[in-house]
Amino acid sequence: MAKVDKVQPLKYENSVEGTQDDFKPTETDPSEDYLSARGMSFEGSDDYLAEKIGGILKFKIPDYSYLNTYDINENITALEVFNGNTQTTINRLVRADFTYTSDNITSEVWKVYATTDGTTIIRTITITHTYVNDNLTNTEVSEV
Repeated sequence: MAKVDKVQPLKYENSVEGTQDDFKPTETDPSEDYLSARGMSFEGSDDYLAEKIGGILKFKIPDYSYLNTYDINENITALEVFNGNTQTTINRLVRADFTYTSDNITSEVWKVYATTDGTTIIRTITITHTYVNDNLTNTEVSEV
């Protein structure tokens, strides 16, 4: 994988009032500042990269690939993670199935597969979300 250029995001602002009329380089503040970038890498690692492609945020980890399935409302109904770029059952590592009520995810079922065949389920995690008036009120996690 090619190395990713890393930069320290800076903004120019007045150090007293926070206005942008003083051209003193200042570190960005994630709780106050909006940044626009093609992608990002996390500190200490070139392996994890997120980038926006065609309006969708995609996460890339070398040697793994992802396959999303969408419904007619553009909600992700399934997510699969594969070992390598060949997205075949034998390379499948994880599959998550999502159920919605309106635009709210009401359940997630995550299955972890054996790396030997991609069909033997070695772990299943179910997450159930409860909403009241579109506000998330409860989340329960169970594992088989």
